[in-house]
Amino acid sequence: MKLRRTGSNPKITELKRLPLFAGLGAKQLAALAQNLDEVRIPPGETVMKEGRHNDTFWILIDGEATLTLGANVREKVGRGDIVGLPSMFSGLEATANMVATSPLHAFVASHQQFNSLIFDPEVAIRFKAALFDRLRDEVYQLTRGVEGPAIASAAVKKKKGTG
Repeated sequence: MKLRRTGSNPKITELKRLPLFAGLGAKQLAALAQNLDEVRIPPGETVMKEGRHNDTFWILIDGEATLTLGANVREKVGRGDIVGLPSMFSGLEATANMVATSPLHAFVASHQQFNSLIFDPEVAIRFKAALFDRLRDEVYQLTRGVEGPAIASAAVKKKKGTG
């Protein structure tokens, strides 16, 4: 006789709580959980370095980090944010440093794990959408002086669900 496992996987529980993975099926969530490693990083640790090969992408579960370019803080990231996707898709070096500013709990994947994840078209499109959102935010930051208010207004409405 085979007994069914009744306990839930804590990784799956966390993934379900993140908007990026809302609505994914049980098999997809299980595949994600299987291909993601769990890490805890102390405050002050640099986990990604600008201009260096980046073999990891990050799904932040708890805590905060800063993304810096040189000595300039570009962005603060926290729960639900995904960092390192451009490197995963392009194979290029990291475009920023990521430094933990509080204890950081994250799920991470190497290139090999990432490639296993994007084998599923639904998961791949979600990661691509997250990447495009990040690029849109970068374009906004670069152009905020020219067309910023219109873009910012649309972005705020979208995030609040009013647009």
